Amino acid sequence: MAKLKAPMLSFGARGAISKSVVFFPWKGIDAAREYVIPANPQTGAQKTQRGYLKDAVDEWHGANYSADDRTAWNRFAGILAEIMSGFNAYVRTFLNEARLGNVWTRMKNVVITAITASGCTIDVDAFHLGGSPTIRYGTSKTFMPNTQAMVGDGPDHWDADLAGLEADTLYYFTITYGTSGTNYTRVGIYQFRTLAA
Repeated sequence: MAKLKAPMLSFGARGAISKSVVFFPWKGIDAAREYVIPANPQTGAQKTQRGYLKDAVDEWHGANYSADDRTAWNRFAGILAEIMSGFNAYVRTFLNEARLGNVWTRMKNVVITAITASGCTIDVDAFHLGGSPTIRYGTSKTFMPNTQAMVGDGPDHWDADLAGLEADTLYYFTITYGTSGTNYTRVGIYQFRTLAA
């Protein structure tokens, strides 16, 4: 792929020239590449992968994630090496688990309440879990060394009271369940600030 300045002596170009070169915008830049006839071999592995992708997209839309849940997935995407949206990070996580034979379990509607100088309460809706989800938290998006099991307080609803936190400190957390490749699910990365002492 070539980055272009004033392609074809203009300020932008799109489309193909004689099925040899394709001009297109990509992430805010003008680019060009060789024209390639798309292949679609319909192999068994390809059909399986497409099925996983369809399931991931259907789950994203079917879950009706809250604005906070979507922001958390965007925050999670921000710590990954590749540039991607929260939706893309979600789909990648879903696909990785599907390829390992895991059935995705829906967790959503994370709510942070009762924030004090030393703690808070975190609630999540988690459906059909065989055990309790775990909160992982810390003061960095990429390092959350503290863990706490959540407690069920109703059908498909879990909560946890975090305590012993530092005053006026920004905390990050995620919620996971199970082990990758067996029965695993997660949410994005949320944040909150404790009150001043």
